Amino acid sequence: MATVARDPASPQLPAIVPAASLDVAALWKDPAIRYGLKFGIAGVTAVFIALVIRLDMPGWALLTVFVLMSAQYVGAIAEKSIYRFAGTVVGGVAGYLLVGSLEQDPLVFIPLIGLVVAASTAMFGQSRYPYAFFLCGMTTLVVASNGMKDPANSWMFMTSRIQEVFIGILVVLVVQSVIWPRYARVEFIDNLHAAFGDLRTCFLDALCRTGEAQPGAVRAQDFPARITGLRTLLEFGARESQHFRVRLDIYYGLTACLGKIAYAIGTLRERLPDDSLYRKHAGKEIDAVHAALAGALEDLEGSGSSPASRQAARAELESSFHGIDGAFLGMRTRHLVKDVPASEAMTIGLHVLALDEMRAQILEAHALLESLHARSDGTEKSPRSFAPPLPPRFWVRTGIKSGLAMVVALAIDNWLHPPGGPMFVLGAWLFTALNAASPGGQGDRRAFHLIPLSVAGLAALSLLLAATSPMLSSYAVMNTLIFCFLFVWGFLSFRTRGMTIPMQASMLILVGILGLNGQRPVDFQAISGLFFGLVLGLTLSSLFQRLLWPSLPQWEIRDRLLEVVGICRSLLAREPLPLWTRARLALIPSEVAARLPHLSPPICPNDEIPRLSALMRTLVRIGGNLALTLDRIQIPPPEAADGKLLLADLERKLALGLANLQLGIGGTSADPLDETPLRQAVQALHSWMAETRLEMIARDCPPIESARLAGFCERYALLAADLLEAHQTFSRLRLPLYMGDYSL
Repeated sequence: MATVARDPASPQLPAIVPAASLDVAALWKDPAIRYGLKFGIAGVTAVFIALVIRLDMPGWALLTVFVLMSAQYVGAIAEKSIYRFAGTVVGGVAGYLLVGSLEQDPLVFIPLIGLVVAASTAMFGQSRYPYAFFLCGMTTLVVASNGMKDPANSWMFMTSRIQEVFIGILVVLVVQSVIWPRYARVEFIDNLHAAFGDLRTCFLDALCRTGEAQPGAVRAQDFPARITGLRTLLEFGARESQHFRVRLDIYYGLTACLGKIAYAIGTLRERLPDDSLYRKHAGKEIDAVHAALAGALEDLEGSGSSPASRQAARAELESSFHGIDGAFLGMRTRHLVKDVPASEAMTIGLHVLALDEMRAQILEAHALLESLHARSDGTEKSPRSFAPPLPPRFWVRTGIKSGLAMVVALAIDNWLHPPGGPMFVLGAWLFTALNAASPGGQGDRRAFHLIPLSVAGLAALSLLLAATSPMLSSYAVMNTLIFCFLFVWGFLSFRTRGMTIPMQASMLILVGILGLNGQRPVDFQAISGLFFGLVLGLTLSSLFQRLLWPSLPQWEIRDRLLEVVGICRSLLAREPLPLWTRARLALIPSEVAARLPHLSPPICPNDEIPRLSALMRTLVRIGGNLALTLDRIQIPPPEAADGKLLLADLERKLALGLANLQLGIGGTSADPLDETPLRQAVQALHSWMAETRLEMIARDCPPIESARLAGFCERYALLAADLLEAHQTFSRLRLPLYMGDYSL
C-alpha cells in the first residue's frame, strides 16, 4: 500500500511514498493538514471575536474567512484583504442607497440590483481585482435582500456587514502571517531552481537514442504551464517584499529564459541516422556540447550556484561550441560535408540550432542572476498581469446568468415571501456564478442531477439539526463543530485548488447554521427556512445554468481548440499579442485535460478522447514553434531575396491551413485541406536550402551559420508537418455526434 505525497507549490507529478514511512511528524508537516488547521483556527477566532463584541451576524465574518483563506500566500492575502474591504464598503453603501431610495418601486429596484450584481460577477472573472468586484456584488445583494423587509433600518445591515468583514479580514491576516506563513517569493526561488533541473532531465531524455519516441521533447512542450505558475508566484511575491519587487523584471526575464529553453528542447524530435557522417566525425564534439549544456542547467538547479560556478559553466559552453565548430570545419576541409544528404544536413541543423538557443538562454540567465546583486532598491517594477482589462465572453455570460437568477429570486422573495428568503437569494446567485468555474471541468452538465441529492442531504441535515439544536447553545460544541468542519473544508480545498459545487453548498450550510444562533431557542421554522432557502436557491440556479448558455465540457473543449487556432493565426500574422493572450497557450491544455474525462460514452465514442487530446497537443506545439521561429531566421545577402519569397509563400499556405482548420472546428462547412500546395512549398524551401548550403560552403561561411539557417528552415518544415497532422487528426474526429446538449 502506498500513499501519495504532494507538494502543492510544485507542478510535478506526485511522488509515491511507502505508507510505512509516514509518521506523525510527516503528517504534521503535510501542507494540506497545516492549511486545514489554519482554516479552523481562523474561523473559530473570527466567530469568537464577533460574538464577544456582540455583532448580530457572525456568519458574515465566517464567510469572509472562507473567501480570504483561499489565498495561501502572505502577499496574496494582503491584496485580497484590501480589495475585499473596499468592495464591501462600496457594495454596502450601494445596497443601502438602493434600498433606502428605491425599495418602494420594485420594477426599478430589483433590476438595478441585478445590474450591479451581474457586472460585479463578470468583472470577478477578469481577475485583476476580482475580490473587490465579487464582494461589491455580494454585499450589495446581502444588504438589499435583508434590508428589503425593513428599509428604514437597512443601514444597520450595511454597518454590520462592514464590521463583520473587517473582523474576518483582520483574523485571516494574522493567522496567515503568523501560523506557518507561506511566502510566494521564497517558493518562486525554490521552484525556479527546480524548473532548471527539470529542464535538464527533459533535455537528457530528449537525447536518448533508444527507440523512436523522445519523451523529453514531449514533456518540454508541456512546460509553459509550469512557467505560468512561476509568474503567478511573481505577482504575489511582488506584494511581500520591496527587495523582491525592485528585481521583478529580472525574475520575469528568468522565467522567459525557462520558456525559450523548453521550446528549444521541444524541437529535438528528429534523430540523426546511425550511419551519419556527423556522428562519425563530430559525434564526440556534439556529445561535449550536450554535457556542457546539461552541466550548466544542473548548476542553475542548485541553490549553491555562484558567480564562480557560472563562470566555469560558461567557459565549458564556449569550449564545447568551439569544438563543434572546429569539427564541422574539419569535415568541410576534408570535403565530407558535400557528401551529407540534404535531409541529414537539415536534421543536424535543427539540432545545432536548438543547442545554440539553449546556450544563448543560459548565458542570458547568467547575466540576469549577476544583475540581481547590482540592482539598487530604488527602482520599483509593477507586476505584469496575466488578466485582460475586460472579462472574457464566458464571464460576461456568467454575469448575465447569475444577475438574472438573482433578479428572479429577489422578485419571488418580494412577492411570495418563501421561507429562508435571504439564503434563497444568496444561493441562487452564488451557485449560478461559481458552479461553471468550479474545478473538475464538469461545468453545468449535472446541475439538475444535483437537485435530488441535495434535497435528500439537506433534509437529513435539517432533521439532525432539529434533534441537536439545543447542543449548539454550548460554546464548546459550537466551536468544535466549526473547527472540525473548517479543517475538513480547508484540507479538501487545498487538494482541489478551488471550490467544488458540494463545497459551495457546505459553505452556505455552515454559515446558515451559525446564523441560527444556538444561544437562543432555535425553532423548526428557522431550520426549515435554511432548508428551503438552499433548496430553492439551488433549483433556480440549476434552471438558469442549464437553460441559458450552459457550460458543457464538449462546448468548452471546442471553444478552447478555436482559441488556440486563433492565437496561432495571430502569431503567424505577427500581430502584437498582450501577455494574457500569450499566456493562454500554456493554460489551455490543462483546461481541456480537466474536461476530457467527462466526455466518456455515451456522450462521445471511446476513441474520441485521445484524438481530441492529440489535436490540442499538436496545436499548442504549432503555437510554440511559431513563437520561437518567426522573424529570427537570418538569410545571408546573396540568397536573401529568394529565401524570403519562399518563406512568405509557405507562411501564406500555413495561414490558409489554419483558417481552414478554424472553420472546421467551429462547425462551418469548409473544403478539405489540399495538402499538395503546402508540401510543394516545403519541398521548394528544402531545395533552396540544399543549394544555399552548397553555396555557403563554397564561400567558406562559418559552419555554425549554415547549420542555423538549415535549422530554421527545418523548423518551418516541422510547422507544416504539424499543421498537416492537425488536419488529419481533425478529419477523424466526429464532433457533430456530441456537440448537442445530451445531459438534460
